[in-house]
Amino acid sequence: MHKGFIYQLVALTLILAGVIFILDRVHLFDGFQSFVWVSLVFLTITTILVYCIMQRAMAMKAHANFVIAFGTGFAIKSLASLAFICYFIFIQPIRDSNFIFPFFFMYFAYTGLLVWDIWQSTKAKPLP
Repeated sequence: MHKGFIYQLVALTLILAGVIFILDRVHLFDGFQSFVWVSLVFLTITTILVYCIMQRAMAMKAHANFVIAFGTGFAIKSLASLAFICYFIFIQPIRDSNFIFPFFFMYFAYTGLLVWDIWQSTKAKPLP
């Protein structure tokens, strides 16, 4: 795993945790504060998993294999996130429908970090 990505991931996670902590103190997440913290952990772990898949894709020689692995990484992230959200909609419902906003904010922040690092990697070392 690339050390620069780990540092960026830790920094992003700490920033998001700080923002969540501050917003939780002003009672913005009343009714779903535990969901927001669980989402942070879930998205951090999912991002690490998808990053490992993407790094394996970057190492592949055949272009078709790269595209399949790259697409699989984003499919896993998307489907896992959808399943996570569906769990909190259908199985353990949260009354306040605003719970979705912090989740998607964090989702796009982690996805942006992932895409940025992969893009920077391709600039440094062209794809095969």
